[in-house]
Amino acid sequence: MPPALSPDPDPDAPEPAGSVSGSHSDPAGGNDGTPEPSWSWEEEDSAAYLGELMAAAAAGEELTAGDISQAGFAQDGTAHQMHPGPVLATLVHAATTDEKILATLSDDDLVGVITAVRRIGSFAAWAEMTAIREYATRPDHSRPATPAVPGTEPGAAGGRGSARGVDGRDPNAALAGLPGRPKVRQFAADELAPDLHLTWQSAADQIVYACTVAARLPVTFAALRAGQIHPVHVRIIEDETTYLSDQHVAEADAELAEAARSKTFGELRYHAHRLVLKLDPESALRRKDQARQDAHVRAFREGSGNAGMVARELPPDEVLASWQHVDQRARDLRAAGVPGTLQELRVRAYLDLLQERDTRTAPPVPGQDTHPGEAGGNGEAGGNGESDDPGGNGGPGGNGGSGRGPRNGPTGSGGSGGTGPGPQSGPAGTAPGGNARQGRRDSGPSLAAQVTLTIPWATTQGGGAPGEAGGFGLLDPETARDMAAAAARHPGTRWCYTALHPDGTAAAHACAPGPHPGGPPDPRTLKFSTVIRGPCDHAQAQDGYRAGRKLRHLVTARNATCTAPGCGQPAARCDLDHTTPWHHGGLTCPCNLSPLCRHHHRVKQAQGWWLEMPEPGVLRWRTPAGRTHTTTPTIYPI
Repeated sequence: MPPALSPDPDPDAPEPAGSVSGSHSDPAGGNDGTPEPSWSWEEEDSAAYLGELMAAAAAGEELTAGDISQAGFAQDGTAHQMHPGPVLATLVHAATTDEKILATLSDDDLVGVITAVRRIGSFAAWAEMTAIREYATRPDHSRPATPAVPGTEPGAAGGRGSARGVDGRDPNAALAGLPGRPKVRQFAADELAPDLHLTWQSAADQIVYACTVAARLPVTFAALRAGQIHPVHVRIIEDETTYLSDQHVAEADAELAEAARSKTFGELRYHAHRLVLKLDPESALRRKDQARQDAHVRAFREGSGNAGMVARELPPDEVLASWQHVDQRARDLRAAGVPGTLQELRVRAYLDLLQERDTRTAPPVPGQDTHPGEAGGNGEAGGNGESDDPGGNGGPGGNGGSGRGPRNGPTGSGGSGGTGPGPQSGPAGTAPGGNARQGRRDSGPSLAAQVTLTIPWATTQGGGAPGEAGGFGLLDPETARDMAAAAARHPGTRWCYTALHPDGTAAAHACAPGPHPGGPPDPRTLKFSTVIRGPCDHAQAQDGYRAGRKLRHLVTARNATCTAPGCGQPAARCDLDHTTPWHHGGLTCPCNLSPLCRHHHRVKQAQGWWLEMPEPGVLRWRTPAGRTHTTTPTIYPI
């Protein structure tokens, strides 16, 4: 067996002979049984030669193809067995940035260069994790976040949002019980997220992962630093050992770190799974019970532009019974003469059961095709939760909002924006199957009013600009018209419009009073209010603390998501925050109001953080580390 890994391998040091796959270390000898001499290299000569190369590189001399070839990238050569460090990085840089050198390397040397790059990548992953862990676990000298100001409204959606566990995501809870008891300082994830171009949730996950691997899997972590295993290997080992009892973790860590050096990702996962079950059979039950607490159902956008719905971590017996129910319903549809393959009828049965309808009794739609996957716009496409506006799907037009969300969007040729349902009379026959699509728009599903649809007015009239559904994603023009028609059938739908500046930011906003079941009213009949940008004369300011419906719409049309860096929480789910607190003289005015999700509302109030709005809609954040990040008004697609 190869020698055990040292916890802190020396950078640039070659590995011991026999520790690399392919080195001649087989004690059995050659094929004829005759022992072969063990391979070795002149370490002093190699070190001296590499020293000369590094001195030449430091002096600004260009390395040649001969220099790189003699550095030993070939199998079992010095560079091939070198740990990642400045020497290896210099050699790789010289080999890969000069096309002439790269083209003259032998295949053997070139493979060695490629594997060296992989080792450097592993070291880079280790270095990033190490730095993240250090930053997150430094002593927190700030005091806990101050409580919210009494009377702070929870925003249009009650401030909770529909994302599971967002406000309850605590890295310290995930790290409880780790060796060394690492303690993550409050809001460390929020400080890192903007510079890493991550959401704060993803940054929190990175912190937890770095701390967990370093504490529970030190041998694996050392192997990553030495470039002996890939970062994906580490992910697999960490995932498979998550529920392994503490008494077996050290044994699994050593064995899996060694196994990862010669196994593919798939082979390692299989090996790790078997090892964990052998060491601790009860871990499988712990994993299953814990995962069941994350059971959920969600809708999502397929890469094709269609939609999907998944239910995860459910009881196996209930899933199998439910599947049988869907399958039997599909067979009943086929027996009743409903056209389609059994696979298509299962889709129809699934949608029927979810919407409490029966295709067998539905009147035929003129010109309807038989593809059940085009039912279009069913259910809540990522519903936004409760609304303090009765109804919620805004109307067509540029970008719009439904319910409490902003009604904003591109206006095409001077029209106004709106969210939600577009007119039912979108032109039929604009594409193959147009009559069938129009039939579905006339009698298809009714889209619940909590969905925010952002659809250019021109698209509802047959144009080709895309739309968007909050919590779902982009919509091609045909799907946008289907969604708009579905929303038009819902009695709670309300129509709002946002006109845009040429740069795609909100210019003006209006909402039509009352329901319009026949489709959106002509925006030209509405009175628009200006969305304030630049100098503010406070003409739209209100006397009270809580902003009224019209003011909320103007602010959330301007900033359609949480105004913290990297946060995509829709404004409909956010608090409407006074940048300068109300009790410190802050006005209830567009120049002092912006949407903040409940989490970032707490961040803003924490010690060491500072937020200012130099102009309406522009938010400048300063972290306790002194770094600044600026967010600007939403730019809608035109």
